[in-house]
Amino acid sequence: MSLIRPGTLAQALQLVRNGEKLRFCLSGFLDDFYADAAKELRVRRIADDPGLTEDPKLNALLGAIGEHLAIRRGLGVPPSWTNQPERFLDKPWFMGHERMKGFLLAESPLAFRRRFIFTEAEPLRRASMPRDGRWWAYETIRSGLMPTAEEQADLARQSMPAMEL
Repeated sequence: MSLIRPGTLAQALQLVRNGEKLRFCLSGFLDDFYADAAKELRVRRIADDPGLTEDPKLNALLGAIGEHLAIRRGLGVPPSWTNQPERFLDKPWFMGHERMKGFLLAESPLAFRRRFIFTEAEPLRRASMPRDGRWWAYETIRSGLMPTAEEQADLARQSMPAMEL
């Protein structure tokens, strides 16, 4: 298996169209997205419309991913392509077992929920994902893992407003 590193969400879908597995394409895309230090670079990664497929679930999922990344990472207004009518489902899609429906209904981020996609609270979680307060809150609930003293200090610094001289 080779590493798949699409630079943009649109490139990820193109690789899927060429026969690659969606999960590998999204993983590579997300790892590079989270690694970008500059906001402008992350915005460019989701800016281009990936186009539509014959699969309504995939179309909605890509819209949710684009919108969620823009909102969750503070990139401003989500790209306009994420609001195309074809990016929304008519029937609920639960990304989990039947017994998890209640949990998924409660936890799904807005970008997914408004498309009738029900998933966990951090559906785009990767090891490379920045560990902010929201990440830690979910991870603590999910696994019981607590931030180390150093990570707690980093979180405190992140939440302090910048002081002007």
